Amino acid sequence: MVGHYRSTAVIFSMLIATAYGSCGVHQMLDVVVLYDTSLSLTTADLDDQISFIYYLGFQLFLHPDHTNIAGIGVDNSSHFGWGLRDYMTTTDLWFGIQSNVTLTGGGSDLSPGMDMAWNNILSSNARYGSTRWLLVLTSTTVMSSTTSLDAMKAAGVKVGFVSTQPATSYTSLASDSRYIFGGSTWSTIGLSAQAVAELMFCPPYCESFVFYYDLPSTMSVTADTNSNVGYYLIQETSGSSGVGAYNIHCCGALASLEYKAATSGSFVLQVWRAEYLAYQTTITASVGYQSHTFSQRVAIAAGDVLGWYSAGVNPIGIASNCSGELCQKEIRQVTDMGSLAVGDYYAWSSAYAMPDTAFAIKFTMVNGTVPSFSGGDALVSIPESLPVGSSVAVASLTDDFGESLVWSDLGSPYFEYNQTTGLISLMKTLPVTGVETPYFLLLSVFDSCLNTASVAFNITTVVIPLAINNLPTEVELGDDVSSETLLIVINATDPAADSISCILSSILPNTTNFRLDDYLNGTAGVFLNADADLDFKRIEEYKLFVTCTGTSSMESLLTIRIIEKSVTTTYIVPGIILKGDLRPYCTVED
Repeated sequence: MVGHYRSTAVIFSMLIATAYGSCGVHQMLDVVVLYDTSLSLTTADLDDQISFIYYLGFQLFLHPDHTNIAGIGVDNSSHFGWGLRDYMTTTDLWFGIQSNVTLTGGGSDLSPGMDMAWNNILSSNARYGSTRWLLVLTSTTVMSSTTSLDAMKAAGVKVGFVSTQPATSYTSLASDSRYIFGGSTWSTIGLSAQAVAELMFCPPYCESFVFYYDLPSTMSVTADTNSNVGYYLIQETSGSSGVGAYNIHCCGALASLEYKAATSGSFVLQVWRAEYLAYQTTITASVGYQSHTFSQRVAIAAGDVLGWYSAGVNPIGIASNCSGELCQKEIRQVTDMGSLAVGDYYAWSSAYAMPDTAFAIKFTMVNGTVPSFSGGDALVSIPESLPVGSSVAVASLTDDFGESLVWSDLGSPYFEYNQTTGLISLMKTLPVTGVETPYFLLLSVFDSCLNTASVAFNITTVVIPLAINNLPTEVELGDDVSSETLLIVINATDPAADSISCILSSILPNTTNFRLDDYLNGTAGVFLNADADLDFKRIEEYKLFVTCTGTSSMESLLTIRIIEKSVTTTYIVPGIILKGDLRPYCTVED
């Protein structure tokens, strides 16, 4: 799921990858171009518009089943009668425009042409199920009425503008701010068909595109005889109009595929990126038409190439008759490919190019999953003394399989993010401040379609104060004990301190019967001194005040209760166990 690029420029270049003559393949676009014939135009300006319309048709692949284009002058009196059913190839379109489009010196009002576009074509004469477009070429913003424009937008017609006026002039008129190409000159517009096609009709994000020669379910196929064979559906750059049925011009995700198998077997579907294997999965095929839906969609970038490898005989059927503009001329084939691993390189550019070949396979692309994080945004508290390597939070990322991701740095020298596990861990010892210290972490990522996600963590160090862990407490001691005796081992902790010292700060009532031995590591022993003078009838209780100091100081209490004894017992030091002859004891008599 995770990959890296040395530079974001790689991703941007993938987003603008171009597949000539392929943008409108299988889209079924009905496009009405409202062009400018106003009095202010020169012959050169009109020629630039003609060039634009011609090359736009080339970019969108004119065909009865794919993209159709009609043309209307900005003044309705300049409607020349070339329309959706008249010219089905770019050659016919060129001659049709040359024969019919002339300068009429018409007005600049866009409304009459929009009325004709809506009433004569887009309201009733477009093909069923097509995506309807009105593309306005203009040098004006004059519109006496928006009735037809409003009706088109309400009916789902996409309205775009290509203009010499600033783009902001059409913000309220276009159906989407993406559908405006403004602030240009006519000479520049004449050369901008590719840019407009990519901006409007073939945006960098797939939305919903299909790539195939013909529907596999209805194709007549023959069986392949090759085994240990690989196929690479290269971006087509030659052949009739350079149309590529498999030219991936958008960024998104592979959602499903359909195919017709001429023989049973298995194949390894592959996604290639600049001749490096980016993804692969094995699919088992039985004879006939079938489909495969990916449980986790596969990330696809513009310019990626699809293909497959079969160790046995390739089961995907080959078209019995490959003809027409979508018949591929450059599909690559290798017959000794062998198994490869993701990340491997293969020199497909030098492989054999199969002439006039199509396979019974269809790919459906959709918009990629927008990456998202789970976790984060909550306050996380950690001790200043947290050991290096400890995990402090988790941020799990969800995205399409095989996605190439670019990560930001957390912005802290103390923490690191593991892209595989999603764990944020301490990578360097935190400074000891003795006060709560905040650390703000921001983790961001963007994928090959420039979808972004981010998650924030507010981490605060908690100051854990010095603690005497086994005080206060009480110790009972017989009054007949007079030998040196360990009464208790004090345990003190202070995570921020290098060392801890403890003292016996006071005794009530005052006496020399007791002492404290400090071991300087957070432990100290409280002893009954030798030749101690204990008498229950005189003093029943002693209070020993113990003070320990690390980054701060704390005082606590040890109470020693004196018991009159006539029976010998064994004194056990609270909180510790000593084995064998090392157990401290004293005899107590009642």
